[in-house]
Amino acid sequence: MAKKRTLLTCVFALLTGIHLDATLIMIDPAGHAKQTGRRLWNSYERAETYQCAQALKAELEQRFVNVRVQLTRTPGDEVVPLQNASFANRLAADCFLRINFYKEQAEKSHMYLYHLMYDPIIDNAKRSVNPYSFIPIYQAHYQSIDTSLLIAQTIKDSCEQRIDQKLFELHTVYGLPLKPLVGIVAPAIILEMGLKTDAQWKSLITPLADSIGSALKLNHI
Repeated sequence: MAKKRTLLTCVFALLTGIHLDATLIMIDPAGHAKQTGRRLWNSYERAETYQCAQALKAELEQRFVNVRVQLTRTPGDEVVPLQNASFANRLAADCFLRINFYKEQAEKSHMYLYHLMYDPIIDNAKRSVNPYSFIPIYQAHYQSIDTSLLIAQTIKDSCEQRIDQKLFELHTVYGLPLKPLVGIVAPAIILEMGLKTDAQWKSLITPLADSIGSALKLNHI
């Protein structure tokens, strides 16, 4: 995917050593300094999603030479509304992934993948996009909605082949009006998973990295 070389993109590349043609994935761990997220077993969503994002970043960058990962926050950061959308758009991210966890009470851990959709008829309508025109934040996802769905579906299908389905159950990809994805132009999805233990996400890092890699390759990102 050709990247727009905005001034901020160039400065970011210089500061981080990221090649401008590298695939940039933004990972958004749920929670921030003023929002702990949901209570898990002995921890909170904010802490576990951040650790998971760090581990996934390391795995992706080790496995795929031309992939670089940027996290949306560090410990102690406060995230304000639309901050992540602005961050992702200014850096011309190629893919945006948010991670959410909750305390799983069922026998199996359940995994869900979502993309942003308000109205299937309106959102999926064919339209031409003028790259120089102003795009309202609630329409920013239009140009990537098909790719978002394909990436989510590819990750789901790939994970089903790589994880123990006696322990995990993957659900159909859903399109929903989700606030964390509003305003993001790049393909954007949310991964939500129930945890039977606080550290259960660790067993999914390798299959998740493989699945994300497959999704990027299949969609030529």
